[in-house]
Order: sequence, then C-alpha cells, then structure tokens
Amino acid sequence: MILLLKIIILISIFLFFHCYLIYPLHLFILYSLRKKSVSDPPCEDENLPQVSCIISVYNESGIIDKKIISVLDSNYPVEKLILYIGSDASTDDSNHIIERWSVKDKRIHFFYYKQRRGKAFVINDLVDEAFKKNIKSDNHILLFTDANVILTKNAIKNLCRHFKNSKVALVDSKIIPTNLKEGGISYSENQYMSLEIKVKHMEGKLWGAMMGAFGGCFALRSSFLEKVPPRFLVDDFFISMSALKRGGHCLNDLNAICYEGMPDQLKEEFKRKARISAGNFQNLAYFYKMLFKKPVVIAYAFFSHKVLRWIGPFLIILMGTAMIGLAIMNPIQYSFYLLIFTIIIIVLPFIDYLLSKVGINIKILRGIRYFISMNIALLIGFIKYVKGIRNSSWEPPKRT
Repeated sequence: MILLLKIIILISIFLFFHCYLIYPLHLFILYSLRKKSVSDPPCEDENLPQVSCIISVYNESGIIDKKIISVLDSNYPVEKLILYIGSDASTDDSNHIIERWSVKDKRIHFFYYKQRRGKAFVINDLVDEAFKKNIKSDNHILLFTDANVILTKNAIKNLCRHFKNSKVALVDSKIIPTNLKEGGISYSENQYMSLEIKVKHMEGKLWGAMMGAFGGCFALRSSFLEKVPPRFLVDDFFISMSALKRGGHCLNDLNAICYEGMPDQLKEEFKRKARISAGNFQNLAYFYKMLFKKPVVIAYAFFSHKVLRWIGPFLIILMGTAMIGLAIMNPIQYSFYLLIFTIIIIVLPFIDYLLSKVGINIKILRGIRYFISMNIALLIGFIKYVKGIRNSSWEPPKRT
C-alpha cells in the first residue's frame, strides 16, 4: 500500500512538472533549433482577403467607443472590412453608442437582441449575417474580437497575411495587458498570459497546432468555421479545435498586437476562471477523441498543454490524499512531507490573504495564492459542468 501511495504522488508531481515546465521547455528547445525556418510571411496589401469583424457585446459602454475606433482606424483596406456587432440585451448605454456609429459608418452592421442568450448564440447569429454579404469561402476571413480588446493599426493585416498559405485556418493575436497594479493579481495573471502566449506561438510555428486562441482577437478562414454549440461557454477553444480537427493549421502572430485591461481582483478573476473551467470540460467531452488520433503532435499538445492543466485540481487532491495516507501509516517518516504540502497549499495562501488586508504584497506569496485559487476555480468549474450548464450568458469582469 505504501508503494502504491508513493507511485500516486510521484506520477502526480511528474504530470504537474510536465504541464508547467517540461512541455514548455521541450517546445523552447525545438523552436530554438528550427527558428530560422519558421519566419513570418511578408505583410503585403495585394490580394488581402475580405474580413468580417464579429463583436459580441454586453454592457460595454465604457470601452465600446474605443473598440470601434481601433477597428475602423486599422490600416486594413477600407473596402475589405465590415463590422458585425451584436448586443446581447445590453442594459447600459452600449446600444445607443453602437447605433450612432452604425449611422456614421455604413461598414458597421448593428444587431440588438432583446433576449439575453449568451455569447455563443450572438456570434453564431452574427456569422449568419456576415455570410449573407460574403459567402463562406477560403478568401473570407472572420475576425472574432472581444469588446474590451483594443487593436493596433497593424493587427488585422498581420493576422490576415498568414492566409496566403492555404493550410492556415486560424491566426491568433498577441494580447498585451495594461494597467498592472502592485496590490492585486494583475502581475500574476500577466505572468500566466505571457507564458501562454509563448507556448501557443511555439506550438503554432512548430506544428501548426496552437492549442486554442485567446479569444480577445483572432482570425479564422470562414471555410473552417464550425458553429459553436448552444450553451458552450468557451467559444474560442471550440473554434480553434474544430479547425485543427479538420486539418487546418492554427498559429499565433506576435506582431498582431492588441491591448486589454488586466483583471486585478482575485474574486472577479476567480469567477471568470470557474466559468471558463466549466467550458473547458465541455470542450474536453466534445474533443476527447483527438487525444487518441493522428496527428500525434496535436494529441501531444492537447494533453500536455490543456488536459493536464484542467485536471490539475484532481492531481493536487490525489497528492494530498496519498500524503495523508503515508503520514497515517508511518508518521515519523512521512509527516514532514505532509507538513510541507499543507504549508504550500493552505498556509502560504492564507498568509498572503492576511497580508493583503493590511496592504502588504509579496509577489511570490501572491503568485502561490493565485495558482491555488485558479486550481480551486477549475474544480468548481468541473462541478458546474457535471451539474449541467443551462445558461451561457456572462457578465463582463471588472478590469483595471
């Protein structure tokens, strides 16, 4: 029995290290060896595809003006860019702001949906509207972008240059966080996002197998579109994996830069991560067969980058349970390891909580608390998924 518990602990630790250290390191080594042969295509104006920009909005009156301006001010050819904006029964001033823009610029098509249904329904309806103007084809690009993400002038052109390669189905942008603050979790979230962007960029360059667009701003060849199922919470991952499933390449372009306000409150980010987690398990149930099919690199990336991260809470529970068992069987030899585990999982996050109440912020403690909290959010998301998701509507998180 002791041997079995030790094996459980060692396997759990290895899987954690593989997800967060070994897999990124493996990618970095391969990418460094092949870096010269994976350069980006030139950014030329000739033969750029038609772009339909899809924006789902719910109560974004504070940012929607800047959002629309950032898209319209793009250096993408004016005649090849159309905006489709849908309001999911917004109750603030968003509808009036967008309506004024649609009168001012005929490229903006605004749709107000009176019933609150959720993002998946809205983007599916907007895509249908886009296909009325330009049919689904290899030369028609859908640009999915969130209302609170601000595009730089070159973002759309840098995304679309990759579609000259017929194998490319999806290209993701680089989201740069803004307004980082010392007191909250924005630095921890920024470190997580930075690692994610690097990993996704290397996956795309090496194998064309980037594991899920960030969702803030990404472009999809419309011929690869598969509509998001009703009540799915994470539309960007579903769209990305559907493109990979159909044999398309998914990439990340570090020069397609956008800006997004970084979440700073742990409570707000916890709710968002729990919702995303429930959506992750929806996607895992939908795409799990890809773990057992060729190409092997997609299965390897899916398992290493996503699945292991999603089951992280269960690995922690397994480790803790096994350590408790060892400590009961042989307190003298194994109680110390249980004590260390308890300090990392419970004591240090609690200390950070107490220190934050008096305005003391220690980055390493905040990082540990953030990591543990996000794994708890993953567990809560799994519970929500098991109970059944009946509503896919969302509330915009409070951001700095």
